[in-house]
Amino acid sequence: MSFFEKVPLAPPDPILGLTAAFQNDERKAKVNLGVGLYKTEDLRTPVLGCVKSAEAALLDTEKSKEYLPIDGEKQYLEQMGALVFGKQSWNKEKVRIASFQTVGGTGALKTGGTFLKEEADRSIWISTPTWPNHRGVFFHCGLKVEQYPYYDSKSHAADFDKMAACFEKLQPGTVVLLHASCHNPTGCDPSNEQWAAICELFKAKKLIPFFDFAYQGFGRGIEEDAEAIRYFLNQGLEMFVAVSNAKNLSLYGERVGCLFIVSESSKIAEHILSRVKQMIRTNYSNPPMHGAKIAACIFSTSSLRQKWEDELTEMRERINAMRALLEQQLSAESKRVDFSHLKRGRGMFGFSGLDKSQVDRITAEFGIYMPSDGRINVCGLNRSNIDYVVNAIISVTS
Repeated sequence: MSFFEKVPLAPPDPILGLTAAFQNDERKAKVNLGVGLYKTEDLRTPVLGCVKSAEAALLDTEKSKEYLPIDGEKQYLEQMGALVFGKQSWNKEKVRIASFQTVGGTGALKTGGTFLKEEADRSIWISTPTWPNHRGVFFHCGLKVEQYPYYDSKSHAADFDKMAACFEKLQPGTVVLLHASCHNPTGCDPSNEQWAAICELFKAKKLIPFFDFAYQGFGRGIEEDAEAIRYFLNQGLEMFVAVSNAKNLSLYGERVGCLFIVSESSKIAEHILSRVKQMIRTNYSNPPMHGAKIAACIFSTSSLRQKWEDELTEMRERINAMRALLEQQLSAESKRVDFSHLKRGRGMFGFSGLDKSQVDRITAEFGIYMPSDGRINVCGLNRSNIDYVVNAIISVTS
């Protein structure tokens, strides 16, 4: 009998499993609207021009591949702190912020969750719905995971009143995960006024925000997408911020991310830094170098920074153009369903409005792949396949 005989077969990942099913589908007419990757008009995930230039510069100047410090590449963390919090606020407040380069945004969530379990052991509340991996990451940190209402499926908008009412009932010290922008999977974000109200509620109830910031620049813009985080910082709240550069630098496979833990004072930040470094040391010892060096080079070189901003604008504008075109064509064809919410959304994701039975049909009949809740990645659309997708959606909703 094998030592591993009793290891069960785990189910496939609900998102990544779609890609495998899509690739195994032998039909020529098929569309993948599932996995969260940016795609160009020709449906490729690009290597950005600014990244190629940064890699060329590193090839000429790098002298060593020694280990990074436990907390990561210092220049990268400095540049990311300014990008996330704003340069002026970062320079003023960084003494009370413990900063860590992590193995992607997921690594930032896991590192923050591990710290929470070991130092506070509080429950964490996540939105309904949310990115499916949130629950798994925090559950495997040993945290109790609860859910707060977020989305109204009838109005296709964030349900601020129900969300706020739930927050009102939470105990002081409760940790709440918030999507800073481009909510995954709904594409619906609170307004600036609602963010201000949420912040005031958190201050009054002494709740701890844990921001997941995976899409900076994909919503309204680099500065605009960071407004909620910056507002909470300037209001003096302690908080966690998990950041990913997978999307906005198209560095998915390099696993570039960071975690910021904002505390009340520099002394507390020093203690947090020491404890989290201890946790990292016994987990992956220190983070990978290449992606962080690329990001640091881009953000610290004015010509490359401008090139990145231009390329990011191009990505954002393509996303918005596909949203608008999908909504326009569906609204023109549909006699029964209101699809106007698709245009209002931000970022790559949004709910199509299809239920599970309709998703099953659109996959079986048309080879169009999406999660069972009807969430779509609009980057899977282009001007060559959008008519096919629209016709399929109309077919299963008529």
